[in-house]
Amino acid sequence: MAWNDFDESMKHLVSINKSEIEFFSDEKFTILEQAELSGHSLKNGCRLGACRVCKLKLLSGDIEYTIGNKIGLTKKELNENYFLPCCAIARSNIVCELAGDSKTFSDTKEGAVICDIKRSPGITILRFKLSKKSKMNFIPGQYIGIEVPNGKYRYYSVANIPKNDGYVEIHVAKNKNGVFSDLICEKLEVNDVLWIYGPYGDFISGYHDEVRDIVFVATGTGFAPIKSIIESGVFNERKIYLFWGGRRKVDHYFSDIIDNWKSTLQNFYFKMALSRHSEDEYLESYSGYVQDIFKKEIGLNDKIEVYMCGSPNMINDMSKLLKNDYQLHEDYIHVDVFYPNS
Repeated sequence: MAWNDFDESMKHLVSINKSEIEFFSDEKFTILEQAELSGHSLKNGCRLGACRVCKLKLLSGDIEYTIGNKIGLTKKELNENYFLPCCAIARSNIVCELAGDSKTFSDTKEGAVICDIKRSPGITILRFKLSKKSKMNFIPGQYIGIEVPNGKYRYYSVANIPKNDGYVEIHVAKNKNGVFSDLICEKLEVNDVLWIYGPYGDFISGYHDEVRDIVFVATGTGFAPIKSIIESGVFNERKIYLFWGGRRKVDHYFSDIIDNWKSTLQNFYFKMALSRHSEDEYLESYSGYVQDIFKKEIGLNDKIEVYMCGSPNMINDMSKLLKNDYQLHEDYIHVDVFYPNS
């Protein structure tokens, strides 16, 4: 698309990181889309305003959200002038920066060799090994981008803890019309090579020194980053609750690991939620949704810190519950939304 196709008055100069990146942004496109049209690859994730990977700090100028709200940002971030270019357009010339990082774009690309594939109904567990020269250093709760055949990317949380062995584990749910989930769940083989980017995300970075009970709430493969966080041991001295929702018992695909945590972690409590009522005969199951378990097990006056990971519906319901009923401060609410990669 040629620049002369646009009305000159509708274009605004976007300057990022002291002119490290500059481009003109048309009001027909989000700032992220316009950056890509201009040949710049800004960090991005869900592209829907939830994951906050693309977060920038506005130093001057005006932006407007195309979807009418500022999902994914805390009040503190909004007060500090952060915004999400994936769902915002420039309304004037703007100057902005990427907080806490001197590089604005995700240009590190590494090859990884698949070393193990475990396929089960609806879920594939994939392990691959990075090269010995890899510079990828992830922390529990972060995720990576994987290049897919159509030249785009899909994003998956890392499910293992960082070690020196170079291995990375991801959990992939089979999604209807999912380009990459079809490839992983049906076609990829051991020794195939994937191109990966990252890591991204700050799911755990805001945890506090103040001692609170930790409550993990997950649906589906939202268990993956929680697995990494629990296995890291960062919360071993606290009481840990894990509420994991799915439709059927088979959706809880890591029952052996749950059993191990129950025997080795002194203050670990687990409940599963099964929305298919025909499966409510299992001892540790609750017939219903995972947010219903939360309300049943966690008192209004309990001193808690909550990590939620999974479907948008669960995240929305839990967020309203925590803010309205529990009046939990946003500093103690951590969110990682899983949108279907279709």
